[in-house]
Amino acid sequence: MMKIYLLDWISVSLKLLHIIVGIAWIGASFYFNWLENKLNRVSNRDEIAGHLWAVHGGGFYYLEKYKKYPQNLPEPLHWFKWEAYFTWISGILLLAVIYYFNASSYLLNSENSILPLYGVGLSLLGLLLIWLIYDLMCKSELVNKSTMFIAILFAIIALSAYLYSNIFNPRAVYMQIGSMIGTIMVANVFFVIIPVQKKLVAACIDKTHISKDIGMKGYIRSRHNNYFTLPVVFTMISGHYPGLYSGSYGWLVLVAIIGILVLIRHYFNLRGVGQATNSLIGVIIIAILVLVYVLSPNQNKVENEATVSIAEVVGIMDARCASCHSKNPTDDVYVVAPSGFMLDTEEQIIASRDLIYQRAVATNSMPLNNKTNITSAEREKLKIWFEQGND
Repeated sequence: MMKIYLLDWISVSLKLLHIIVGIAWIGASFYFNWLENKLNRVSNRDEIAGHLWAVHGGGFYYLEKYKKYPQNLPEPLHWFKWEAYFTWISGILLLAVIYYFNASSYLLNSENSILPLYGVGLSLLGLLLIWLIYDLMCKSELVNKSTMFIAILFAIIALSAYLYSNIFNPRAVYMQIGSMIGTIMVANVFFVIIPVQKKLVAACIDKTHISKDIGMKGYIRSRHNNYFTLPVVFTMISGHYPGLYSGSYGWLVLVAIIGILVLIRHYFNLRGVGQATNSLIGVIIIAILVLVYVLSPNQNKVENEATVSIAEVVGIMDARCASCHSKNPTDDVYVVAPSGFMLDTEEQIIASRDLIYQRAVATNSMPLNNKTNITSAEREKLKIWFEQGND
């Protein structure tokens, strides 16, 4: 019990750290991309590429971007890297504490007989492979062919989501894909963006020439990271919405949402340079509406002569749910009821009718990874009880 208690504290501490540094990293990414789009380009000063006036927090700010570097290296010079590094480190540790430590319950599909250690290995392998493939693509001629580059990368992410859906439980698939994209982002910072900036600083100190191609490499990776941000943020919060990831095609829903979020980010990037079109807004809205319609629950109520008593429902709750959702849980992981949600009494069960239907029938997301082996017949009884509309 003490081990579980300490793990809870570690988990909440890592999650808080992950959110804080993630906000700092993504906020900086959004700001610098906005800044690049909003610069007033100038041609009358050889060393200045553009400038910007801004007002914020009760004061005026003036910023300049150099085409190469200033005559003297300014002190202090602020770097933006630790936000990215700590976001990834805290995220991987959080992945380990929540998903790897209890891989049989949280990571692997209950219908899969793979050993937990192999599951963890496959997860880590995915983080490495996606970076290697992406990096090779960036170093090839594909990087100059945006449409083809995006299509291939999108297909790789979709294929990864499908393959992992056959190994991991649906919720873990979303976390895995988010971690893979996040790994690309931080690797871009560590292996490309920061080394480019170090070369720029060294050139400023030594007063040597630096190729525009070097700066462009950092710019391209930074731009890619800008498009990756919204999908990564979505996967971070997706675990709270089982209606999205549950079902046979949860992986496909993830791919569709990633596509929509990339389009949303693209719209704002275009808007930043005054090239946004209403047609793109229309495509985004239609895509969202189609997704909402496809995911909507079946509203057709089938008349059923069978009835289910509250006593039968209580029996199902006691056998399949109360091990976690009880005042005194007997589960080997949870020592307190998750989210304080309890199903000990008839009154609590009746008051939770809608939530029970949503989690145990409509999405099949509970019990978690079907740890207590609830049967299809029992889910059908819960459905009938819900549709009866009486206590």
